[in-house]
Order: sequence, then structure tokens, then C-alpha cells
Amino acid sequence: MIEEIRVHGVGGIREAELSLSGDFIVITGESGSGKSSLVRAMEFIAGKRAQTNHIHALEESADVIMTLSCSSIPGVDEEYQPQDGTLIVRRQFSRTGRGRCLMQNSPVSLGLLSSAMEKELVIQSQFAQLGLIDPSIQLDLVDSCGEEKLELIKNELEVRFNETLSTERAIVNLRKRREETEELYQDAENSIRMIKALELEDQSERKWEDELKELESKQGMKETLTAIHERLAGGTACGGIVEELDSISREIYGSSPLKKDIWKESIEKMLISAQSVAELLRKEIQELSAEGNLEEAKERLERKTGILRKLKRSLGLINCRQLIEYSLKAAEGMRWLKESRRELEELEIRAAENIKRTRCLAVELRKMRKTAAAELALRVNSHLNDLAMDHAIFSIDIEDQDRLRSNGAECATFKLSMPDQPPLPVGRTASGGELSRILIALQLSLGDEQLPGTLVFDEVEAGLGGRTALLAGQKLRELSKRCRTILITHEAAIASMADQHFLVRREGDDTHITEIRNEEREKEIARMLAGDDNSRQALEHARSLLGF
Repeated sequence: MIEEIRVHGVGGIREAELSLSGDFIVITGESGSGKSSLVRAMEFIAGKRAQTNHIHALEESADVIMTLSCSSIPGVDEEYQPQDGTLIVRRQFSRTGRGRCLMQNSPVSLGLLSSAMEKELVIQSQFAQLGLIDPSIQLDLVDSCGEEKLELIKNELEVRFNETLSTERAIVNLRKRREETEELYQDAENSIRMIKALELEDQSERKWEDELKELESKQGMKETLTAIHERLAGGTACGGIVEELDSISREIYGSSPLKKDIWKESIEKMLISAQSVAELLRKEIQELSAEGNLEEAKERLERKTGILRKLKRSLGLINCRQLIEYSLKAAEGMRWLKESRRELEELEIRAAENIKRTRCLAVELRKMRKTAAAELALRVNSHLNDLAMDHAIFSIDIEDQDRLRSNGAECATFKLSMPDQPPLPVGRTASGGELSRILIALQLSLGDEQLPGTLVFDEVEAGLGGRTALLAGQKLRELSKRCRTILITHEAAIASMADQHFLVRREGDDTHITEIRNEEREKEIARMLAGDDNSRQALEHARSLLGF
């Protein structure tokens, strides 16, 4: 709970310091005195956004320091935790728009400050009654009245619901990716098989072209040499030049037998040369033949080159490197498609299980909410009877909704039935004063664990007077025994019930806040009663209220 507040430069307050000691604390003052500036300072500590127009006209910056007594704060690092049960929080901001938040003199984010203060300080403004009309607030209030199991189920439902959404998004994304991959690699298996069969390398195309040219050259050479060899050595059908030269030699010998020796050497050289050339041709042709069927090799290369060009054309690729990369990617894509099919099946099973569990949790949560709503309504009606609203019956409808959300599939509607009237939403049937009493009754109906360390009411009794104001004050005092309660009020009857009383005064451009006791307090109560702190009757009435 709040123990001390120090304010500098907020609204009309240049300097103020409040030391709190009572359970039920009231803050009073004339309209326009600056009570709202104090509320705003507390709101800043609670995490509300700061604006430069909230800074005092004569100051360049604002500074609020609050000392609280509290236990450890869940979800907060050790350096920010209370020391010996004491927590010091601070909020600073300047006209330049710069500001900072501190916990235990260490800088923190505004979000962390706000989160840490959620259970320590709650401020119910002048328009808090309007929150009773908000369905989300109504449902939270119902949940706060439920057992611990309700909160556990609610948390599990949120987790399961979010898991279901996440899984369904994963399914949609996976299906989309599979469709895109299938479209991208629709004929990939055949292409991969053809690329693999080609045994491609980066320079395969150029290599094959060079090999084809070489084969064409060798084939041409073989054909030429074969033709020459046939002319020299002869073929199967007729003799060749060598045979013809041998015949010519014999004719020469026959025509000039006496000069045979003259011709012999030249003729033998001629025949040997021709035979030698024919043998060399034969060997060359034999070597070329030993390399295999050149025509078949040429056809194989032409076929591979044709397949390569067809693949490049069909896939829109330029070279072998791109084909190899495509093959690797396509193979990986095909493997992923097979693996992702199993993944998709697992996701679909998980989604179905989550949906089933989510629905079961939602049904259980609805039952528990109906029980909690009935219990809360019972408590509220008990307090409303004490607040002179025994003519009205407060009820809570838990209404089913078509769509399941992370917090369930129902909404809560606070209703109030007046004499001879059916139950209607509180926003349609309750007056401002009745809403104020319902708000007080709801706070009283919450369990101790749902109440903050300090609860601030900013004129929530507006619209009440006379006996109802007195009854409201008694209920607020009752509430203060469970959590420190601060009330900004204009009601003298309520102010007189406080354990501690602060007075807000306006002097020129400055707001001053002081604790008042005894005679000063009598005069303030008298002012609140009659508008005149010197009225004898008002003073006597003030003393009677204060029990003096």
C-alpha cells in the first residue's frame, strides 16, 4: 500500500508531500482547488501516459515519487523488488517530451512500471461507473469471483486457443508452400532423371561440342584414308594401285628382258614404297577403328547434346551450371514435399486435438463462470441492500456467443431489475447514483486476493446524498479494512468517517495539500456541509459527525 507521495510540478501542484497512515483516507477541497492534480500524479505512477500540458505552468518538468509497502512483485527482476518490504517508484517527464521511470532507483520501461503497479495501485476515476457497462470488464469481474480452478482453466484455454491458431496458420502456410513447390517442380522427377543420366559438369556442353568436332574430324579422316587405301591396296571387287604397279612391272620386264636389271631397282623401290604407304594407311585406319564405332559415338554425343538443349529450353535455363543447380534444388524440393506431407499430417492431428481440448475447456469454463456469476450477484445484492438499494435486484447473465475466443465463448451482462420491470442492462436502467453504489458493492464483493494494496476512488459517490451517501461511506470504510482506501469526495458525511484527512487549497497559481486534524478538520467538514466554515450550526453538525 501507499505510504508516502511526493509531487513536483504536476498540474497546479508545485510541491506537495503526503504521508499516509490510516486505512480510510479522504481528500477534500473546493472545486478547482487541484484535487484532480493529485489524482493525475497517482495515475502517472500507475502507468498512465504523460503529457506536457500536465506540467505546472511555472515548471519545466514534473516529478512524482511514491513509497509503498508491499511483498514481492511477480515477474519482476530482483533489482526492482521491494527491499525490506519497501518499494520506491518514480516518474519524471519534461516539456521536451523526455521522461523516465524508476523502480528502486533503477530505470525501467513504462510498461514494466505499469505491470508492477497493477496489484499495488488501482484508481477508480469519476467515470469508473461507466466501466460497468463494458462487457470485457464485466466478464473479468465475474472471473475474479471464481475459484482458483477457473483461472487455471482460463489460462489453459488461452494457451490452447493460441496454439490452435498458430497450428492452423502453420497448416495454411505449409499447404501454400507445398502448392507452390509442386507447381514449381511439377515435371521435376523426369528432368532430374535426365540430368542425372547426362552426368553433367559445368563445362559439359563445350566439352561435348569439342568431342563432336573431333569425332567428325576422325570420321572424315577414316573415310578418306579408307578410300585411299582401297585405291592403293584394292578392295574385294578389284585390285588397287599396288596390284596395277606390279602388273606394269611385269609388262616392263616382259618388253625389255635384256634391260631387266636396269629397271629392277627402280621398280622394286616403287613397289616397296607403294606397299609401305598402303601398310601405313592400314595401320592408321586400324588405329581409328580401335577407338570404336565413330558414327555411333557421334550419334551418342549428338543425342546427349540434343537432350541438353531440350532441357535448357524447357526449363528456361542458360548453361550446365544452372541445370545442375536446378537438379539439386528440385531434388531437395521433392524430398521436402515427401517430408512435409508427414509434417502436414502431424499438424492436422495436433490442430484437431487442440480444437477438441479447447472446446472441452470452453464448456468447463462456461459452467464455472455461471457459478461464479451467481455467487458474485449474491454478494453484490447483499451489499446493495446495505446501500439502500433493496428495491433492486442485481443479476449477471452469462450469454453464449457463436465464436470461441481466447477467453471463452461467452460474455457477461450486468443487469438490474427494478420493481415491476424485467432485468435490463445496468447502463440502460441504473442512475448515476445507483451505478456508484453498484461499483462500491462490486469492490466489496471481490476476494482479498483481487483487491490492490491501495484503492483510490475519485468522487465515485457523485450522485449520492443524505442517507445513501452515509451508507456508501460506511461501506467504503468497511472496504478500507481490507485494502488502503483513498477517497476524493465532496460529501461531508463520508469525509467525517476517515482515519486521515487531507485538505487541498488553491492559492494563486499553486495548489497546497495539508493534513488536517481537530479544529481544522471541523472547519473543513462545516464548509462541506454549508459552504461556510464559520457557521455555528455547521460547526456543531461537523462536531457531531466527527464524534467530538
